[in-house]
Amino acid sequence: MTIFVFDAIEYKKLFLGTVKDLVPSLQADASEASASVLQMIDAFLQSIDVMQRIDVDRQRQAAAQLEPAEITEIAHYAFSLLLEIANSAAAKGMQKEMMLLYRLSLPIVVWLKRHHGEIKILDIVVNAIGSYANELQDNTELESLCQLVTDVVSIVSADIRQDLEATNPARPWRILNLNWGIVATRSHNPVLMQQVFEQLIENIPADAKQFFHEGMQQMDIIGYPQPVRDVMEAFSQQFGNQASLH
Repeated sequence: MTIFVFDAIEYKKLFLGTVKDLVPSLQADASEASASVLQMIDAFLQSIDVMQRIDVDRQRQAAAQLEPAEITEIAHYAFSLLLEIANSAAAKGMQKEMMLLYRLSLPIVVWLKRHHGEIKILDIVVNAIGSYANELQDNTELESLCQLVTDVVSIVSADIRQDLEATNPARPWRILNLNWGIVATRSHNPVLMQQVFEQLIENIPADAKQFFHEGMQQMDIIGYPQPVRDVMEAFSQQFGNQASLH
C-alpha cells in the first residue's frame, strides 16, 4: 500500500490535501493558537524537506550519514508536529482529517526504520494502525499492515518497550501489540500468526492469556478457516484452555 512508503513528493501532496480545509479555518480564526498551528504546518512541510534531503544524501552517499540519535530527533519532531496539527483538526470538528493526519505518521515510521532511528512517540502511530486494522478486509493488505506493525515494534525505543506502566490498559505499547495480534489473525496467514503470537507473549506477557482466550471465542463467532483456528487453539492451550474445536 502506498501509504506504507515514504516518498517525499507524494507525501507532501497527501499532507497538503489533508489540511486544505483546516488551513483557511485557522486563518479565519486569527487567534494566537491558530497562528501557532499554522506555523506548525509550515514547520512540518520543512521537516518533509529535511527527510527528503537525508534520503537523497543516503542514495548518493554525498554526505556523512546522520547518527541514529539525530534521525530519531528529526522524526520525533515530525511526530510531535503532526500530533498537534491533528489535535487542532479534531478541535474544529474535523474528525476525518484528524484520522488522516494520524495515518500520515506511518510513512515517517518507514523513513525512520530506513535510517535506523527509534520511535519515541507511539500514541499517534498506534492510533493510525488501529484505524487501518478496523477498516482493511483484504488479506494481502492486512499482511502488509502486519509487516508495518512488525517494523514499528522493532524500532520502538527501549524505555517504551520496558512497559513500566503495566497497570494502564490503554498504554500504547499494549494496544500496539494487541492490534498486531489481531491483524495477524485477520490476515488468515498461519505462519504470520505464529511469528506475531510468539513475539506478543514476550512483549506483553500479562495480557497474552486473555488475548488468546478471547481469540478462541472469535474463531466461532466469525468462522475463521481451520488453519487459523489451529494456530489460535495451540497458543490458547499454552495458557490453560483445554477446549477443543474439533
